[in-house]
Order: sequence, then structure tokens, then C-alpha cells
Amino acid sequence: METFNPVYIEDTLKDSNYIEVASMIRAAAKNFSGASKESPIWENSAFNLTKNVVIYCASVFGYFTLTDCYKVMLKADTDEIVDNLKAELASDKYGDEESFNIQCAIQYFNEYGLFEDKFKSGVLVTATTFLNQFQDYKAAKIFCPKQDDLTIESMDEIVDSGKILLFNVKNEALATSMGTFVKLHFQRSVLNRLKNPNRSKNRMAVIIADEYQDLVSVGHGGTIGDDKICAKGREANFFFLAASQSINSIHNSIGNEKAAKELIQNFRTRIACHSSDLETIRNFKELIGQEEKEKTSHSVSEQSQKATRNFVLGGFDSKNANINESISTSQQKEHMVTGKEFSQLKSFEAFAQVYDGVETKFHKLFLKPYFLKKKGVKHQKVLNMLKKEKGFSLSKILRKFQRLGTTAACFTTLLLTSNAFAFPNVCSVVKAPEFNSCLNFRYTLTTCGSWPFIRPCYRFSYMVPQTFIEVTPKAGSSHFTALPGAAIQLAGAKALPPFGTEHDEDTQSYHARTISVPFAQIPFNMLPCGGTRLPKLCFDGMSEHVAEHWSTGISDKYQPNFLAWSLAPKACLIKGAVTSATGGTDVTFGADSPMCSIKLPTMPSFPPSSHSACNGWGVFYPRMGSYNGPASLTGALMIASRMKSISSEVFMATPSNFGEQWQMVSPSSSSCFREGQNIGILDTIKNVREIGRLTSGKLNGHLFVVWKPVSCKRDIPFLATSKAAIAAMKPMCAGLGN
Repeated sequence: METFNPVYIEDTLKDSNYIEVASMIRAAAKNFSGASKESPIWENSAFNLTKNVVIYCASVFGYFTLTDCYKVMLKADTDEIVDNLKAELASDKYGDEESFNIQCAIQYFNEYGLFEDKFKSGVLVTATTFLNQFQDYKAAKIFCPKQDDLTIESMDEIVDSGKILLFNVKNEALATSMGTFVKLHFQRSVLNRLKNPNRSKNRMAVIIADEYQDLVSVGHGGTIGDDKICAKGREANFFFLAASQSINSIHNSIGNEKAAKELIQNFRTRIACHSSDLETIRNFKELIGQEEKEKTSHSVSEQSQKATRNFVLGGFDSKNANINESISTSQQKEHMVTGKEFSQLKSFEAFAQVYDGVETKFHKLFLKPYFLKKKGVKHQKVLNMLKKEKGFSLSKILRKFQRLGTTAACFTTLLLTSNAFAFPNVCSVVKAPEFNSCLNFRYTLTTCGSWPFIRPCYRFSYMVPQTFIEVTPKAGSSHFTALPGAAIQLAGAKALPPFGTEHDEDTQSYHARTISVPFAQIPFNMLPCGGTRLPKLCFDGMSEHVAEHWSTGISDKYQPNFLAWSLAPKACLIKGAVTSATGGTDVTFGADSPMCSIKLPTMPSFPPSSHSACNGWGVFYPRMGSYNGPASLTGALMIASRMKSISSEVFMATPSNFGEQWQMVSPSSSSCFREGQNIGILDTIKNVREIGRLTSGKLNGHLFVVWKPVSCKRDIPFLATSKAAIAAMKPMCAGLGN
């Protein structure tokens, strides 16, 4: 097993090498936690702490690892740090540049000790969230080895000798961050070829990165980043091959559209397979450009005088009639590639802009599968082989599902039996009286295309049900026990001790879970903009899987937003009351994920959350399962909101979107409302009430659904088909017996 220390560089205190090390730690931490929408003060303060900790470790320890950095950060406000630096400075073994860097670090730690404890806690949480991962034995063994156990001492050796370095880590979160670290080290070594005349540039250096959106990093004007290597790497004989799902996925990972565009324009050769991502299609269309095409128009007209009606045969008769026919041709500019052509690309087909070192040319590529022994097989024969292999038959599909395992086979059974409707699903939402008001289907007449080929079309906008959030008083009790994957998750949760209480001295305690709305893609994919989630048979997030935090809130005690507002709790509650009239909260965009909830180890701190500290339902942090207040409904709403946040920002399996709306499904159906909206408005106007629990006698939790806004432009015929699809939804659900 190979070992590599990503933070140790010889002469760290010289040539600003410590800044490059700190920048690499920041880039890896970003890819671990995701791009933040919050104020940059926490990130910048954490970077300053990291930078000076690296100076300390380099001067005091000489050889140091990420674990050493973590330990030093924990005691950064103690006198020991400054005393050790002063002792090193007095040893007179450093040059002018190194001594200056140590003096700056001493000044920083003196100032850091004067900060307020709450501010230091926020900085410390931001700085150590990523480094804390190396308290794990396997991670520390590979990336924090002792100096004698180090097998890859320098990336220069890998680059110059032409060795192949394969990076494969099973821990997904750690893989993205450490993959970024290793990539940046490789890039630094390549760029150092330009500084060091003793290093040869004859051997080409290559990076091949799959799922590039998980590894992307930009310098933002700093010393290292993918934008730097793409701009200067050609001079150092460097080649970069990156494969990503779409341009939008790169935008989302970087969190800055301009920085993403600056990076993407450095890739001279681009190959795009089938895509429905509009940004990817638009980027390709504009770069390929337009060409003039000949258009022919044909028209026929008839003119007559003194026409009389023919009452026998119908129509009109005339003795003086002229028929004119006109044919005209013109040159019109059109895009060489359209969105329709992108969507119709078949397997092993792609559009490409190929740079040959002199010029860029556009081609349509016919790719060859790796399993073909002879690569000269015609493309149509390859497609025929695929069709023959993947012919449609029910028995073949069932055999393939059985090979995939229990979950897939159960999903097939659900589609073929009435068990599919033994749990809440999309029909539970469709059959609600408020469905049409929550759907909020709107269309306005607009134009599509570009000048001069503009055509009338419609802009559609509506809401799509995305996620169910259930709140129940007992561990393991759920509306979704008939869903196979969820049933397995719940079976392991029933062993937990009792937790739920209602009206216990004005305290409400619940368990909560999130799950994608089952079968939503069936009716909503008939609408013009789609927008449903990936289908899955399991929970996105379960409170039972963060049991210690759910009962104590321990992992949220250092949340920056919570620490900031805890200084002025009255102001926080006033802000929540003011915003409660309209509702809504600060939401960071979170993508959908096929991952299922699993039991997580207790974390010292969760990643920084973007959620407001207070809203119309009360104080949001810590995100635990207990709520102090007399109303069980308000407690259920707040705990559901906390669970959605954890599912999105900790489990990273539930999507979050701007403009979301909530709806109560059980115990009674309500109109749609915004998160955090005043409970008085919800009760009197939105019909968010618990009367169903009183009349039915089933005092067993609550069920909410979260709606996502979508919009798009489509041609006029889509209006009729969309209205027909909406009209068919309720009869379809009634026919299925739900």
C-alpha cells in the first residue's frame, strides 16, 4: 500500500510554499463540504489560521502531517504556540525569509488569542471540519504516515519518471477531497518544471480525471488551481483529460459561474455525448457557430371576381379566377448543431470540437466500445449488437433485476402488484383537494429562437412534489413500512430506546425521516419541464441514523449561524417574527442523490449550514428532535425542517431548491405554504391543522411534502398535452385504487 503526505514540502517556509500548502488544504476542504453561499469571513479566517498553523508545524516539527495541523489548531489560542515559535526564532537557524514568516505567525497567534471565544469557535469549526476526517485509522495510515513509512516522497519523481499513479478511495467524501489534494500536488509539480531548469520537460505529464465535478478547483487569483494549470501547462508539456456529467455540474461545484467559464474556455478540445443539460447544449451551439443554409418557400394564392355561392355542391363559383404560385429561395443562418440533435444522439455517438495544434474543427464522432477486438466495425453494426443484447422482454428484465439484487427485484414487484400503493406516493398528493393550487400551473405567451427566426411559444411554470418528510413519535414507526428498502432501514431502528413525547411540560419530541415521493416521475414526466427526483426505495435521511445528535444536538454546537445569533437571541427571534409573514428561509442549492441513509458515527461538528437561525416556527439550532413549545403542530413543523436540512447538508441525499413550498398531507390536507411561515396564517388561511388526528383518533405523527418550482419554454402544442396530462392525473390515481 502506497503512502503519501499531501502537506509536507521541503523548504516549506521558503518561496511562499506554505501558502501553496494552505491553498491546497482550502481547496480540498471546499470539495469535502461543498461550495458555501455564506459570507466569506469564516472561510477567509479559517484560511488565515491554516496558513499560520502550517508555518508553525514547518518550523517546530520539520516533518508534519494533516493530523499535526489538526492538533495545533485545537490549541491555537494557548501561550505554548507563541512560546515555541519564539524559541525557534531565537535559534538563528533560519534565513531572512523564513524568520520573517515565523515573526508574522507569532503576531497572528498573539492577535488570535484576543478574539472572542465564539468567533474563535466558528473559525475553528470551519478550519477543522475537513481535517477531522484524518482521525480515522485508515485515512491517517495512508495520508498521515511517519516519515520512515513514506513511500511517495515527492510528486516530482512521479512526474519526471513517467510513473502511473492510480487514486482509488472507497470513502466517497474523503475521495473527492483527497483526490483534489493529490491532483493539486501533481499540478504543482508540473508547473515547477517551468521554474527549475534542471528538470526535463521531454516526458509528457498527464492527468485523467473521471467525475471531474468532484475534483474541480480554481485558484481565484491564487497560486494554484485547475485554471492555472490549463493556462500554463502546455508550456510544461502537460495534458489534462477531464470527464464530467455536464457544464452545470462544474458550475455548481465551483459555486462561481464566471470562474467556471474561465476554466472551461481553457479546454481546447471538447467532446459532448447525449445531454439534456441546456447549459451544455447552449455552450456547444454557440462555440460551433452558425452556417448559411438555403431555404425554399412555396405559396399558392387564388383570386376571383363576382363569386356566387353554389347551393348544390357548396362553395363558390366564379368565371374570372386567377391562381398564382410563387417559389422563393433565400440564405438563412442556422446553428450547425441544435438541441434536438443533441437529444437524439445514440449510444457511442458524440459531437466534438477537435484542436489539432493549429486549428479547431467540428466533427460528429462514432465511438467504439472497448470490448471490440477489431475497432474497424461499422457504427450501425455496433448499434445492432446493442439492440440485440438489450432487446425488451418482461422475462429478460426480471432476470436482470434478480441479478442486481433484492432491492431491484422488489421494485419490479411493486410495479406489478397492488403493494405499490400501501404507502404514501404521488397519488396521495394528487388526490388532495388543494392539488391544483399547489401545482400552480401557469403559462404565458413568449417567443423562442433567435433573431430573425423567432417563433411564438409558451413559458410554462409549475411546482413538482419532490420529497416527503414524516415526523413520528416512535423510532421505527413509519408510513413507509411497505416500501422494501425503507422497511430494512426501519427494522434496524426499532431497537432504539423510546424517544417521542407530546405535550410533556410544553416539550415535543419526534423522530423524522425524508424520502423521495414514490412514482412522481410517472405523471409529472408528461408535463413539459419534468423536474421529478430520482426514484429510490429507501429513506434519504433518518433521525435514527444520527441518534446521539438527535437527542442532544451535540454536532451543531459550533454552527456559525447559531453562534452569530446567540450573541443577540432577542434580535434573532424578532427577525424570525418579521420574516414569518411571508415565510421562506436561506437555502443552499443541493443536488439530488441516489444514496440511501446509513448510520453515521457521531461527529464533533456537522458541516456549516446555510439555514437561518430563527424563523416563524422558532429557533432552528441545534437541529435535534426536541422542541420547546405548547403546540405539537409547530414542533412537528420545526423538527421536519431540521430533518430536511440534515438530509440535505449532512447525508447529502435530499435536494434543496430556491422557492420551495411545503404542504401537509397527514393528518389533514392543507394548502401550500413556505417554510417558517407564521403558524397563525397557516392555521386560519392555509388550513394547516391537526383536526384529522382528533376526528380519526390516530395520534401518530405528521406527513409533509416539499414542492419544487420548475419553468421552461416549449412550443405551442405542449399546452394542450400539458392540460390533458393534468386532467388525467386524478382519474389515473382513482383507477389505481389509491
